[in-house]
Amino acid sequence: MSSPSDSSVKSPLDAAQKIVAELMGMTSEHQSLALKFAIETLGLQLPAALSPAAAPPVHPPQPTPPHTATNADHSTNIRSFTEMKAPKSDQQFTAVVAYFYQFESKPDERKEAIDADIMKEAARLAGRPQVARWNMTLTNAKNAGYLDAAGSGKFKLSSVGENLVAITLPGNGAPAGSKSKSANKKPKKKSSKKSVKKKG
Repeated sequence: MSSPSDSSVKSPLDAAQKIVAELMGMTSEHQSLALKFAIETLGLQLPAALSPAAAPPVHPPQPTPPHTATNADHSTNIRSFTEMKAPKSDQQFTAVVAYFYQFESKPDERKEAIDADIMKEAARLAGRPQVARWNMTLTNAKNAGYLDAAGSGKFKLSSVGENLVAITLPGNGAPAGSKSKSANKKPKKKSSKKSVKKKG
């Protein structure tokens, strides 16, 4: 048998050049697939140092669910929320109602703005006395800075009103357990004057 000629012996470099020539002009994705098919067909396994790291599957970002108020740190009841904040006037009450419906109520009951009808219903649910004209009270609350006009008789919570409800209220004054000034005063000792009889 005749020995194979030197020209028939393929070197790794020659094979690599032919592979590169075949892959030229293809997209990187197709090049990767072609190499993968070739490796699987030959039953080869690349060394760990050469094998490309498996990229983690890409998942589309999940939308962040909106914050849902829970009974643990929020109140979904206008009556209990009003009692907790204890507004000292009808104008402060409008800010409490606007805050409640914007941030605290159930998601399907939230409102960006309030009007006289909403105030009337909120007062009924909260157990507060009705005023003669809620429109006037809302306007006065706007003038006080608690609300901003939203058009068509509607009003929305202002930054001042938000800070009032979130930070200032209930504002019970002196903390519990503090002694009043009158309690701190020490009782005055009555000076007993001895009557001095004049000598005749």
